[in-house]
Amino acid sequence: MSLLDRYIVGRFLSNFAILFALLFVFAVAIDLLLQLDRFVDVVQARTPEAGPLWRTVVLAAVVLDFHGPRIFQFYAYMLGLLSIGAMGFTLAQMHRHRELVAVLASGVRLHRIAAPLICAVFGLNLLQLLNQEFILPELAPRLIRKHGDIGQAHVGGFEVLLTADGNGNLLQAPTFDPQTNTLSQPTILVRDETGRTAQRITADAATWDEPAGGWRLTEGFVMTPRPSARTEISARFVRQSIELFETDLSPDVLNMRQYRQFAAMLSTKQIKKLLKSGQPEDRDMLVRFRYSRFTTVLINMLVLVITLPFFLLREPANLLRQSLLCAGTAIPAMLGALIGLTMDLPGIASIVEVFLPGLVLIPIAMFQVTLIRT
Repeated sequence: MSLLDRYIVGRFLSNFAILFALLFVFAVAIDLLLQLDRFVDVVQARTPEAGPLWRTVVLAAVVLDFHGPRIFQFYAYMLGLLSIGAMGFTLAQMHRHRELVAVLASGVRLHRIAAPLICAVFGLNLLQLLNQEFILPELAPRLIRKHGDIGQAHVGGFEVLLTADGNGNLLQAPTFDPQTNTLSQPTILVRDETGRTAQRITADAATWDEPAGGWRLTEGFVMTPRPSARTEISARFVRQSIELFETDLSPDVLNMRQYRQFAAMLSTKQIKKLLKSGQPEDRDMLVRFRYSRFTTVLINMLVLVITLPFFLLREPANLLRQSLLCAGTAIPAMLGALIGLTMDLPGIASIVEVFLPGLVLIPIAMFQVTLIRT
């Protein structure tokens, strides 16, 4: 790496870090102002007799616990736009101080100046892939917390409505605790090929057993109808104890059905496992989340290339005007790509739809590169 490359990459990364910190702190401050009552209630419950100084410390700890893990989520969401912003600031600073003129006078083409920026953004996107595969899946239970869950380590419990598994069986429970992966008083309807209920399973509680691939039942009983019909209700069914109910309705599936964003934070390995579990109604969504993380890298790189000509200039220009043109191009391109990643086009497979935004941006990026005058 030459001296020029190190200089450009260093300035770009410093601008990126400053923009990231400013925007994240701004977002946290706005949320804290809007939800201050909830944070204060948690602090008062924890320190009913403490002084103002200690309560301030506890408030900072509560805010850090709730928003700290969101740094990685914020990085995933804002990487593309922040990269363009950092690129714009870097080249604008070089243009303002006539450093681009000096580089051109030394015989270096402007395309050569763009190379370290593209490499730096590609490296940040590789970090995002690592973030997506290893960090976000671990933080997913904390990231789906809402403001009502402030102060809790995980999201609160929720009701599980009648949910079908891959075999057509139905699961229902008044409460599911994501922290302990426990169902309270679950009811399971085992159905035959025609969709009629063949067995009814009830239990006081059920805990997910990952090695066994099912729910470990506490005081579980299965009710099976007798072949012969009788008038006494107690004699119509055979009641037997049951300890394990094997199903593909894992805690990840239940969380995904309740919180759509939970699936977006799973790793490729976890999504692949869910795809094998036989949930056809979730397949299209899981396929999108599986491949969109790679398409996003392509989109981030292409939009960066599209916006480079606004700042790679050999002549003096109005940088404010160039910045507005860059924002007016980058933001619609990013939003359009996001809509394209989530839009369901009839007759087109989900795996193809995910890559369509990138295919649309490729010729635009190639055309924009030809506009750089050097």
